[in-house]
Order: sequence, then structure tokens, then C-alpha cells
Amino acid sequence: MTPAATRRKRVARSPEDRRAALVRGAAKVFREKGFAAATIAELAEAGEVAKGTFYLYFDSKDQLLGAIWEEYVDGFLRATRERLEESEDWWPTLDRLLRALVEHAVENAALHRIVYGSANAKALELCRSSNRRVVDLVGDFVERGARAGAFEACDPRLVCRMLFYAADGLLDDMISRGEDIDPEAVVTAVRELTHRGLGGPPEHSGAAPAAP
Repeated sequence: MTPAATRRKRVARSPEDRRAALVRGAAKVFREKGFAAATIAELAEAGEVAKGTFYLYFDSKDQLLGAIWEEYVDGFLRATRERLEESEDWWPTLDRLLRALVEHAVENAALHRIVYGSANAKALELCRSSNRRVVDLVGDFVERGARAGAFEACDPRLVCRMLFYAADGLLDDMISRGEDIDPEAVVTAVRELTHRGLGGPPEHSGAAPAAP
């Protein structure tokens, strides 16, 4: 393909498509080279745009990393809402949510390392904000379940916050250390802590966790 044809192909893409291509390409570059070593020229090339075009969409690679993290955050919140809206079959729904959140974090371990290693203020604030939104969603669900008699805790919302940040801290520590994470082991540990903290499903008290 000639250079002219390549330019025509790039121009034909919509602004939304160009931005999405930059985000996808940057995620690959950051994984392969690291945040600090990646250059704007490499990010533009990975997104199949000219270097000057990069600045039509992002002011800096920091802002681009924030956009990548924002996509991750959106997926994180979608997973939470989808599981909590499935039903009010309290314990099975909560168990499915725990599995989904652990697996989502493990699947995006490389992105976690990049964001925390870069100290990108926008991405870190998005992380804190998404955590609070997830805790609020799960807290609402647990409070409703407590009123229905499914969960037992003197302060269900406070216990829910404690459990979430315990699991989140565990995953962050494992990811930052570069450990080989076994999602099943983490799901089992998080589920056990949650069952103990919220009283456990009466019919399965002390039993092995139910299958997903």
C-alpha cells in the first residue's frame, strides 16, 4: 500500500475510531515497554496516526494512560452492576460478584502495575473513585440483604467496606509483587472471609463454596 493510500485510510476513520485505536495501541506499548520508556511517537504509531494527530486527542501520555484506566474502571463497574442486578438470590449473587471482580482484576494485572508504577494522578484518582462506587453498589445490595435476613452483621455497610478493601489490598499486593496469581485460590480466600464477615449462608455454614 502506498503512503498516500495509508494517509487516505487514516483520514477515513472517525474521531471516535482514531481515539479508540490510540487507546488500544497504547495499552500494548505500555505493556511491552513500560510507561516511562514509551514515547509519543511510538504511541502514535501503535494507534496508526501521525504524531501531530496524537495531540488532537490527548495532551500527554499521562492523559492517555488515564483514558486506558477509565475503560478498565467502566468494565469494573459494569461487572458489578450486572451481577447485582441479576437477582436478589442473595448469597449466590454475592458469590458470583466476588468471582467476577477477582477475575477482572487478575486479567488486568499488567494495567494495574503500569498505573501504580507511573504514579499517574488521574488514573489513581479514577481507581479510588471506582472503588468507592463499587463499594457503594455492593453496600446497597448487602444492606437490602441484611434487611431480608440473608446477611448478619452489626453494620453491614461498614463490614462490606472492610471486606472489599481487604480483597482489593490483597490483589494489589500480589500484582505489584509480580506473583503468579491463582484466581481460584484468591476467590476461595475472599469468599471465605466474606462468608465469615456477613454470617455465611445458613444452608452452607462451614461448607465448601458453591460452584460459580
